[in-house]
Amino acid sequence: MKRKKRIINPALPTTKKKVKKSSVPTPMEYVQLFNNCVIKKEKIAAVDKIIDEKVTVNRPRYESISNLVRLGTNAPSAAGNKNLFASVYTPFFDRYNTTPLSLNPTAANAKPESVLDIMTKPQMTTGLLGANFFDTGRFTPNDPFSFMNLFGGGGAIPWYFIACVHYMECSFSFKKHLHNGDPLTGYTVQVPANRPKVGHGPPFTFEESAVDAIKLMKYDKVTNWSLPFILQKLEGYNGFGYNKKGIHTPYLWSFSNQYVKGKYVKDGVFDAEAVSQQMGAAVILKRMEDRALISIPRN
Repeated sequence: MKRKKRIINPALPTTKKKVKKSSVPTPMEYVQLFNNCVIKKEKIAAVDKIIDEKVTVNRPRYESISNLVRLGTNAPSAAGNKNLFASVYTPFFDRYNTTPLSLNPTAANAKPESVLDIMTKPQMTTGLLGANFFDTGRFTPNDPFSFMNLFGGGGAIPWYFIACVHYMECSFSFKKHLHNGDPLTGYTVQVPANRPKVGHGPPFTFEESAVDAIKLMKYDKVTNWSLPFILQKLEGYNGFGYNKKGIHTPYLWSFSNQYVKGKYVKDGVFDAEAVSQQMGAAVILKRMEDRALISIPRN
């Protein structure tokens, strides 16, 4: 009787599954890109001009929008527009009075208050740093020098984020919808269409349309406006397609060492040799930090 040959199937070669890399940078990657960003010397003057003539001068308007969103208040319509552009910003050197350290006349052997004494009094009325140093009225969520903005993300939408969206979508024009740059004389036509929903027809004010755009994106629900979150949302306005091409998006990094060339010249058409002539939003923020105009929390 013949023995049957044992047929041993050769082991199939093992193949490692390729892990598909996300097209969205990680928070750490955003922080590293920003921290290592160097603005090209020949572009610094142009960036400063935009900051001085378009961004900081309109800070009160951006802050008013942030406050309207935070308070859940409707912006005035074009028919009954009121001046809501009063800034909550107080110049840094005007925030504290210069009252000398006070003496307590009723205490025996009275001595001037020490800095340690002052810092341990949350609701002090006199002293080196002035009245109610820890009062939240002095340190607003949009205040670049506040504890909230220096050491952690605040709940209020940073005015400089609204400014960057205004730049990217409207080229700083206050006659356009913050949603997509369509004119305020009518509803939006591009995506998102038929906005804003404010209870009346056109024309619209920039403020009421901006509040609608922010709420539509659910930015009013955000509680931590960290640097990675801000950069991700700004990049998301124009999509993450550049990362798939292996380059950093010019919408954030143009005019800096983080971008050289490559641009979508129209929808779906990428030109590897084209160079963006528009400064990146992250470059504006970087220059503002370099000039100590803002301080963005990293986490």
